[in-house]
Amino acid sequence: MAREICIITRADDCGSNHSANLGIEQALEGGVLRNVSIMATCPAVREAAEMFAGRDDVCFGLHFVLNAEWNVIKWGPVADPASVPSLIEADGWFSPYPHYFEEHPPVMAEVMLELEAQFAKLTELGFHITYVDTHMEPELAIPGLEDELRAWCSARGLIYWWDYIFQNISISANDDAVIEHLGQIETLGSERYLLVTHPAVDSEEMRTLGNAYESGQQIARTRQYDSLFWSNPRLSSEYKHRGIRPIRYDEAVELNLS
Repeated sequence: MAREICIITRADDCGSNHSANLGIEQALEGGVLRNVSIMATCPAVREAAEMFAGRDDVCFGLHFVLNAEWNVIKWGPVADPASVPSLIEADGWFSPYPHYFEEHPPVMAEVMLELEAQFAKLTELGFHITYVDTHMEPELAIPGLEDELRAWCSARGLIYWWDYIFQNISISANDDAVIEHLGQIETLGSERYLLVTHPAVDSEEMRTLGNAYESGQQIARTRQYDSLFWSNPRLSSEYKHRGIRPIRYDEAVELNLS
């Protein structure tokens, strides 16, 4: 008998702005999204706490941030900037991309100090943090960071997302995203998946994002589709019909799906 198909369903960038918070709220209404990753460094994180922190149907994660990728919208450390100088550029903000650290290696003690500060902020806001993942995967640019993050999580009883990558899949930004998603699962034929999205509502606020690689309009449109994907009632119906189980990170641990 085939093993049950399990998908870690995740929304990133909660707290990044009001539009993201609204999009994630809509996405959760579909009943399939199980994990929400929160950015402690961004201005709407307090609003996110008011909207979501009391929910027990969601597994919350720290979306560890060391980069700020947009041209206009920026953010910096939660820790005192004077205590983490190797993490910021001359303007006081995080660098746009992780490859900055390849030429400017950060002090690992400062990285971990910032991690502690971001975790403490989310905890103080009322979030029960179960797992830690990373914004833009700085582990790939900072030698030794993956091991440090894994050890830090283990010492605190938290889950490090890299241990549950599984088959990484994505969704398309169109009205047939659910159909294409189900077809992708059938084609790949795996039993363990990770689906990471960035739900938001299309708004002027979202359109202020953007960089050399993606315009604000593209970002707003794509993230609106992510929200519509999760809230589509057909997705929940098809998951049940096909024996597909959306799971939380803590459920992955309980099911021993490493």
